[in-house]
Amino acid sequence: MKNTLICICKDFNGEVPAEIQVIPYGLHETPKGSFELDENGAAAIVAVFESQKNDMVIDYEHQTLAGLEAPAAGWIKRLINRGADGLWAVVEWTEKAKQYIANREYKYVSPVFLKRISDSRVLRLINVALTNQPNIDGMVPLFNKLDANGYFFEGKNAKEATMKELWKLLGLSEDATEEAAITAVNKLKVPVQIVANKGVLEALGLAETATESEIVGTIMAMKQSHTKIDDVVKELGTLKAGLAAKDAEGAVEAAMKEGKITPAQKDWALDYAKRDLAGFNVFIAKAPVVVIEGKVIEDGKGPAAGIDDTQAQINKLCGLDEETFKKYNPEG
Repeated sequence: MKNTLICICKDFNGEVPAEIQVIPYGLHETPKGSFELDENGAAAIVAVFESQKNDMVIDYEHQTLAGLEAPAAGWIKRLINRGADGLWAVVEWTEKAKQYIANREYKYVSPVFLKRISDSRVLRLINVALTNQPNIDGMVPLFNKLDANGYFFEGKNAKEATMKELWKLLGLSEDATEEAAITAVNKLKVPVQIVANKGVLEALGLAETATESEIVGTIMAMKQSHTKIDDVVKELGTLKAGLAAKDAEGAVEAAMKEGKITPAQKDWALDYAKRDLAGFNVFIAKAPVVVIEGKVIEDGKGPAAGIDDTQAQINKLCGLDEETFKKYNPEG
């Protein structure tokens, strides 16, 4: 029974393949009889080739066997035993052969080998020829149609190779069943669930099985609430600042009525009260009366505007230096 062959050659935009299949693995029927390449036979062929110093020729249409002029198409530099994929050769092509192959004028190779009569097992490779009429059906061609990855296949080999590539992508072994492949594909169809940190879910008040929609929705709701809280805090801050200013103005007015500060000290007192109302209240409670009861002193007018002995005494009691006093009483 024939063994399925996989073509793993690649077409390099007109360049010829550096490696070719020379004998397919397994039992094959040809017009000249059957033959079989098994593991032992392939190993023996490689061993004989490696014991020889000369390269093995690839000619055209077996001209070497016909005893005619037989120019080389290429030289086999090394043989590779690829097991179920058969016996392969690393080839150094001539320029003429490269042109033939690049132009799609030669598509196949045909091996010449010795086989044992008793069981038809191949024992030795003699040479290889470029041909378009190989006796072996199913040989990997030198070129063919490319697949999406740039690899070319032929017949049943194409399906086998494609399936093995698919198995590999799914993380399955080459001998996996179709049922296993279907199961693997179905797993890929399941929507991906976002797995959030357990601590994050607990902070959000969600269960460990929460879906992506639940997580996103909760975060958006919290974000909106946070925005509203920020707005409320800003409003409260504005109100608080307004109340503080009003309280400061009230405290300063009261201090002026009690004669604890003069009109010339009003701006200073307002600034102090707005910054530290509690401290200002302590200052007023301990400060002496500096304006005689019943005597009205207008802003910027009268003796209080100048730094006389009385004003100097008042400034000292209030803790004011001369520079500060003049700043808020420019006419002094």
